[in-house]
Amino acid sequence: MANTLIFVDFPVPDPEVAQHFYEDVFGWTIKGRPPGDFHQVLPGEGLHIGIFNEQTQPPDPDPKQVAPRSPNQPRIYVLVENEPADYVDKAVSLGGTKLWGETYWKEFGGWHASFRDPWGNQIVVWHTGKPAPADESLR
Repeated sequence: MANTLIFVDFPVPDPEVAQHFYEDVFGWTIKGRPPGDFHQVLPGEGLHIGIFNEQTQPPDPDPKQVAPRSPNQPRIYVLVENEPADYVDKAVSLGGTKLWGETYWKEFGGWHASFRDPWGNQIVVWHTGKPAPADESLR
């Protein structure tokens, strides 16, 4: 399926506390990847969810360049067929704002880029259709 919504992240000040909350409320399995920074929620069937530290904002390559969300807003991930940069460029041409260009996220083995739509929502485009970078410093 093309350009599928795959993931939604929730910003929190303390991912460890949020992990326990959601484990207790829903019985979800949650993995810290890495603990305290980004936690992957595995609810079984359906959409996966992430809990991320609002201070470090992974996977933002440089959280100092991306303005914090105010008030806190989830991030939406879309699994895309083509290079992430193609979608960011298209969004910018339609009034969106580029947050970062294509970057590899070693922990999850994929490429991502991000933009904010004209209404302030952050979209992360995710692509696994090409290999990891050969340069180890980019991993």
